[in-house]
Amino acid sequence: MLKTLGAVMVLASGSLCGNAVGGLYSRRPRELKAMMGALLLLKTEIGCIAAPLGEAFAAVARRADQRVAPFFDRAGAHINSTGGLTAAEAWERAVIEASPSSALREEDLDILRDLSAALGNSDRENQAQHVSLAIERLKAAAVLAEEDAGRYVRLYKFLGFGTGLSLVVLLC
Repeated sequence: MLKTLGAVMVLASGSLCGNAVGGLYSRRPRELKAMMGALLLLKTEIGCIAAPLGEAFAAVARRADQRVAPFFDRAGAHINSTGGLTAAEAWERAVIEASPSSALREEDLDILRDLSAALGNSDRENQAQHVSLAIERLKAAAVLAEEDAGRYVRLYKFLGFGTGLSLVVLLC
C-alpha cells in the first residue's frame, strides 16, 4: 500500500514538473501578445493623448492584460515616486522587478530594455516610433515563441511523465 502511494507520488511529481516547464512555453506567446497590446496602448497615450509618461504608464496598467500590467504599474510608480528617476530609469527598473514573475525570456526583456533609451529622452513622435519598433520586434519574437510552444509543450509534458514512470520502475 505504501509502495503504491509512493509510486503514485513520484509519477505525479514528474508529471507536474513536466507540466510546469511546458506551461512556461505556452505562457510566453500569450504574454508577448499582451505586451504588444499594452505597448500599443502606450503609443496611443504618448502620441495621441500626449499624457505625461507617469500618467501614461498608470493608464496602460489599468487597461492592459493582467499578465503585463505590473511592468507599467511599477514604471508609473517609479516615475511618480520622489526618487527623481527619469522615465528611462523607471522603465528599466520596472522591467527588472516585474520580469521574475513573467514567462518572458531574456531576449524579450532586452527588447523592452532597449525601449527605455527612447522613453522621456525625445519628442512624442520619436517615442511613438520607438514603441512601434518594439512592437514589431515583439511580433517576430511571438512567432518564434509560437513555434517553440508547438514543439516543446507536449515534449516536456511527456518527458516529465516519462521520467516519473522511469523512476517508479527503477525504484520498485
